[in-house]
Amino acid sequence: MQALKRNRIVTTAVLAASMAASAWAGGTAEAAGAAKTDELTLHLKWLPQAQFMGYYVADAMGYYAEEGLKVTITPCDGTIPPEQGVSTGTADIGVTWVPTLLTYKAQGYDFVEVAQIYQKSGLLLIAKKTSGISSAKDITASTKVGNWGLGNEYEVKALLQKLGLPTGYTNQDFTMNGFHRGDIDLASAMTYNEYGLVINSYQGALGYGKDNVTVIDMNAEGVAMMEDCLFVSKEWLSDKKNEDKLVRFLRASLKGWKTACEDTDKAAEIVMKAGSSISLEHQKFMAAEVKKLVSPDAAPIGSFNQAKLAQTLDLTQRYAELGDSSAMKALKAMKLTDLYTDTYYQLAAK
Repeated sequence: MQALKRNRIVTTAVLAASMAASAWAGGTAEAAGAAKTDELTLHLKWLPQAQFMGYYVADAMGYYAEEGLKVTITPCDGTIPPEQGVSTGTADIGVTWVPTLLTYKAQGYDFVEVAQIYQKSGLLLIAKKTSGISSAKDITASTKVGNWGLGNEYEVKALLQKLGLPTGYTNQDFTMNGFHRGDIDLASAMTYNEYGLVINSYQGALGYGKDNVTVIDMNAEGVAMMEDCLFVSKEWLSDKKNEDKLVRFLRASLKGWKTACEDTDKAAEIVMKAGSSISLEHQKFMAAEVKKLVSPDAAPIGSFNQAKLAQTLDLTQRYAELGDSSAMKALKAMKLTDLYTDTYYQLAAK
């Protein structure tokens, strides 16, 4: 999940970010040639932060312009999710977590994943060492386990079931106040965000330090699910012109992610200038941690790991609660091939 609430910002190439990028590795933020420019709107899962640095870097460095694109980046403040933006046509492309995409598809939305940006889960459960929790084996039925819900709870439920425990959880808001006060024993935290706000001592952080916090990693526990991916609607994709725009968008975005991962500090600066109100120190921490999830050295950025996606589908089918029997039936019947297509990623990655 993501950071402190801020006002919704709709941004394209921000002048200040472009100026910063121009000094970075000889960046070229000016548009290439006088060819016709196609417009696209990208709807993020949350507010401007380094979680999405690849898109902001691609914009600031002129990679979209080089592909003949003008990309409007629309953050989400929690009121209009990317799925709504894509389904209503106010956005062409969205960023979401794979479990959320699956539940929307089960409810009849014609979404399809076109690139898997994050290659591993960034979700942790963290506890104060003083709580007596040193590993997952110390969780009991009375442990207050926090999560934000909204589809982000499936990994937590899977872990609790694996441990033979009830799968209920305590509602957690988008701050770490409940963890700090002791209202929550085990809090959900993203490696790149809430965890940094707990252990670090910069502005807005709690300063616990790593030695005073127990970390339970969903990847290590075998219940990880895939997170940030890019998706579109099949109706939008049925237009051949949009297929071409999508390939160009993916090519520029993958280049933006590669550049961002090569210099995460500079990427953090660009995100800050694009409108983020979190401290620069936190953005730099976030960018460095996001790089680990994108895993440019372990797998090509944007590629599909079928085993990890299959695990995500399995856990979603087991733990999603849609409240509609027909949607649940559709979810249970869903196959991995229903989720994504790698056609456009393969064309963009050439």
